[in-house]
Amino acid sequence: MITRTLVGSAITALALVACGPQAPAAPPAPDAAAIRTALDQEVAKFGSILEKKDAAGVAAAFAADATWILPDATTSVGTAAIEAAAKAFFSSYESMKVESNGIDKLIVLSDSTAFTSSHDVYTVTMKGKKPEHRQNPYADYWVKTAGGWKIAYEINADGPMPAAKKP
Repeated sequence: MITRTLVGSAITALALVACGPQAPAAPPAPDAAAIRTALDQEVAKFGSILEKKDAAGVAAAFAADATWILPDATTSVGTAAIEAAAKAFFSSYESMKVESNGIDKLIVLSDSTAFTSSHDVYTVTMKGKKPEHRQNPYADYWVKTAGGWKIAYEINADGPMPAAKKP
């Protein structure tokens, strides 16, 4: 009798556990290829923004509370400050021609956040000087907003890029 009661109780308990709420399925992994395509497009736009000296275009690439750090460590927070910094930056050179720019490494953190390390290769003519060929390695933390992918934090280095080490 006791065995029958224990077996019956065990079967009832197992049935309750089996029929109870299940843990939700893991969300699908972010689509890294789609995120890379979107961010490649954003990075490509930035070259023409620099060539045109478009300060409003620079500010539009950033999230409202973003941080932008220029190679000289000038730090701007928020789109109004970023636009003002872009105007000051643009006044320092006569012209810029971006030869290439692109993402070197992408780390997808979620479907709405990512980190990239990238670089630009360009020729700049500073006021009163000869054209100089430069490279600017930079890193961005991206957030996906209602307006699309925006830079939340960017730091620029502007200088020679170190040679990649072989694994």
